Amino acid sequence: MAKDWSEGELAVAVEAYRQMAELEAMGEPYSKRKVYRDLAKRFGRTEKSFEYRMQNISAVLDGLGKRWISGLKPAGNVGINVKSRIVALVKRWEKTDLSESGKVAPYKAKLPAMRNWLIEVARHKGKVTYGQTMEAFGIDRFSLRHAMDILGHQANSLGEPIITALIVGKKTQRCSSGLVTEFGVNDDEAERQRLYDFWHANQMESVQTETETSDLEVKAARFVSVESRPDQAAFRREVYLACDGKCVISGCDVLKALDAAHKHGRDWRLGHNQADDGYLLRKDLHALYDNNLLSITEDGKVELDPSVMEHYQQFAGKNLTI
Repeated sequence: MAKDWSEGELAVAVEAYRQMAELEAMGEPYSKRKVYRDLAKRFGRTEKSFEYRMQNISAVLDGLGKRWISGLKPAGNVGINVKSRIVALVKRWEKTDLSESGKVAPYKAKLPAMRNWLIEVARHKGKVTYGQTMEAFGIDRFSLRHAMDILGHQANSLGEPIITALIVGKKTQRCSSGLVTEFGVNDDEAERQRLYDFWHANQMESVQTETETSDLEVKAARFVSVESRPDQAAFRREVYLACDGKCVISGCDVLKALDAAHKHGRDWRLGHNQADDGYLLRKDLHALYDNNLLSITEDGKVELDPSVMEHYQQFAGKNLTI
């Protein structure tokens, strides 16, 4: 007679299911068989028993109205005690809004900025990968999956093309199966063209109101949202956070007045897109810096060209605040 499943075994099974679901949602390859084999070796059960347990998890998700993994058809023949424990584990997983480090802000606060960013990507007829989106907004795969669900359903309810069709797998350059199962979109390339046409014709921004916030991560997401180039979006976030959201010369923290400036000698095309490759500068100071009318010495001191001294003399000789 098979032994009862311990809490630890169920927790590991649900976590393995969660990881597979995340990979499937992002169109990344994975092997169910390898997962079953690894779990079977670890716990002394058969691979078939873990496969069936995964089908039980699918049944729980189906009962909760949630998406389940394709190829793991729900199997509802599970005892009440085990089912209740699986439900509790699934609900616990759904509450995980932070990354494993616990250092990022809840992804929901970043949704308006993410939507605005994707709109800019559409207006520039581009697309982005899952990894680029996570880097640009400092979120993990689990949070991205939920963010995509919310943003996709929001677009659908507004009668817009599905905005998440712009997010693709790095290798495939195509969307995951969720676009079909959730929204009935069978041709993701055609949906992207609809997005390009729609957002070229509509210049409005997000319908969501961005409320006042003191959260640096959320402000960084808003700072990122105006940059449609994925590499530059991630660079803006890194520089913004490294400089505490303030111009390193003037101390200005007005979001729309700031720019992420590459240091002289650094080139984004060569991959110089880390925090220490740039400064957060007020836009007018950025213009002076790019035109060599303002320079920054190796020890972080501001030097000004005489032609701009009359208007910017308060910054002459000032040390950067980083």
